Amino acid sequence: MTDQSIGLVIGSGVATFLIVGVAVGELLGHQFGITPLVGVPVGGLAGAVAVASVATGLAESTPPRQRRLTGGFAGFTIGFAIGTALAGAVLSFDLSSAVAIGAAVGIVLGVVAADRV
Repeated sequence: MTDQSIGLVIGSGVATFLIVGVAVGELLGHQFGITPLVGVPVGGLAGAVAVASVATGLAESTPPRQRRLTGGFAGFTIGFAIGTALAGAVLSFDLSSAVAIGAAVGIVLGVVAADRV
């Protein structure tokens, strides 16, 4: 595995943890009242599944088409998390605009990562 592949594996796991953890916490936090107790375990499980699937999908024995799809997934999750966080926290956009910017950044990084794996 190359350094780029290791970065994609770790980055996609962390990004998936953040995305799923925040989404589940916000969706179910109103029912349970304690948002971190709901979002963190579910996000951790999703991040672990993402790490395992991206590591398997970027293995040397994997067919090229599957490697490109896996690289695209990893690039999209990393770009979405970074783009949404920067648009919301640094640029002070509202939530829907930050998510749209995050999706655009995710698509661009997904295409770039799919081409480079």
